[in-house]
Amino acid sequence: MKKFTYLFLLIVSLFVYIVSCTEDSLNSDIVPDKSTVQKEHFCLDAYLPNDIIQPQDSTQDVIANGVINKFNKWNTGQTIKIKFLNGNSYLQNKVKQFAGEWLKYANLNFEYVPAYQYADIKINFDNSGQSWSYIGTDARSITQRIPTMNFGWFTDSTPDYEFSRTIIHEFGHALGLQHEHQSPAANIQWNRQKVYEYYAGEPNYWNQAYVDSNVLNKYNSTTTNYSSFDSQSIMLYSIPASLTLNGWSSGWNTVLSEMDKRFISEQYPGRYTYVETKNFYRYNINGQHFYTSNYNELGNKHFEGILGKIYANQVEGSYPIYRYYNFLNGDRLSTLDWNELKNGGQGGWIFEGISGYAFNTQKPNTIPVYRFYKSYKKKSDHLLTTNKNELKIWISEDGSLVLGKGKSYIPINVYRYEGIAFYILR
Repeated sequence: MKKFTYLFLLIVSLFVYIVSCTEDSLNSDIVPDKSTVQKEHFCLDAYLPNDIIQPQDSTQDVIANGVINKFNKWNTGQTIKIKFLNGNSYLQNKVKQFAGEWLKYANLNFEYVPAYQYADIKINFDNSGQSWSYIGTDARSITQRIPTMNFGWFTDSTPDYEFSRTIIHEFGHALGLQHEHQSPAANIQWNRQKVYEYYAGEPNYWNQAYVDSNVLNKYNSTTTNYSSFDSQSIMLYSIPASLTLNGWSSGWNTVLSEMDKRFISEQYPGRYTYVETKNFYRYNINGQHFYTSNYNELGNKHFEGILGKIYANQVEGSYPIYRYYNFLNGDRLSTLDWNELKNGGQGGWIFEGISGYAFNTQKPNTIPVYRFYKSYKKKSDHLLTTNKNELKIWISEDGSLVLGKGKSYIPINVYRYEGIAFYILR
C-alpha cells in the first residue's frame, strides 16, 4: 500500500497518468482454465483529476480492435530507447523476446541501452505483485532513475505463457494502447452490482468510484483512436461470467490477436501490410452464373458454393478482379484484363466494380479458376470453376470436344473453354 501511495503521488506531481496492472503469477506450465484463476488482481488506471474517464454517451457515434490514446503515440518509424534498472540477464532477455512481438507489425524500433544512458522506457523488476506501464510517450516525462514499467512477479521459473501475457500487454501500454474492456466500442453487459462486489473483495478492495473509473466507464472517444471490440485482444483481461448479465466471459489472452496486429499496424504504418481475404461465392440463377465476394448480395438464394478466397486489398503480384454485367443477355464476367471490356458500354456490358484481387500466375497455396463460355439463344453464360471436369462435355480452345467427369446438368449446347481466368487462394 505504501508503494502504491508513493507511485500515485509521483504521478500527480508529474501531471501524467500511469496504468498499474497488478496480477497474480500463474504456476502451471500450461495455460490455465479461467475457472482456476481465483481472486486475481486487475489493472488500475490512475488518472489526474481532469483526466478521469467519464461514462460514454450512448447516443454518440462510434468509429467502429484496439484502443490507443492518440495524444500519447510515438512517431512512426521512431527508435524507442529502453533500459533495465535491474534484473538478471534471463529476465531481461525474456522482456526483449516478447516485447519484440509488437515490432513485427508496428513501424517502430527498440534500442536497449545501458542503465547509465538516457532511455525513453525504464524497466524495473521486483516482487511487489504489481505490473504496470506508463501510456506511450508519457514515459518520457519520468526522470531517468524512476521506472516507467514494472514487472512484479517474474522469476527464472515463470512459464513462457506468463511472460508472453504480461510483457506483450505492458508493452502495448508503452506503445500507447489502453484496456480493451473500456473501449468506446465495447458493449459488455456488466452486472454492475456483481462487479462492485467482486472488486470490493480481496485483493483489490476498490470502492465504487474506483470500479467505475477502472472497469465500467469507457474511454473518451475524442482522445482515443479505436475500432470494433476485440474479445481476443492482449489488452483485455479475464472477465468471469458472473460479472455480466448475459453470461459472457473472457479468459486470459496470452498472444496478439489478429485485430491487435491489424490495429497496431494501422497506428504505426509502414512495416506490415494487413492482408485480408474474403470468400469468392458462385451462384446459379436459372442457368446463368453470378460471382461475388459479398455474401449479402444473394445469401443462400441460388447459392452453388465457394470457389476459394480472394484478397480484399491488393498485395504484391495481385491484380483486380473486374466485374461486369450484360443487361442484354444476363451474362456476368469476372476478369483480370481491364482491356477486355474497360468501362463497359459496348454490347450491353456494364462495369460493376472490383470484387477483390487475385493472381495471374500460379503462386503457393493457389488454385486455377477455369473460364468457360456458352451462348444459347439470348441467354449467355460465363462459367468459372476450379474443377475443369465439372462439365460433362466442353469444347477446347482448338475446337475439339472434350469429355469431362462432372455430373452437372448438360445444356443443349456446350461450353467453350477460354483458359485460366486467374488464380485464387484455396
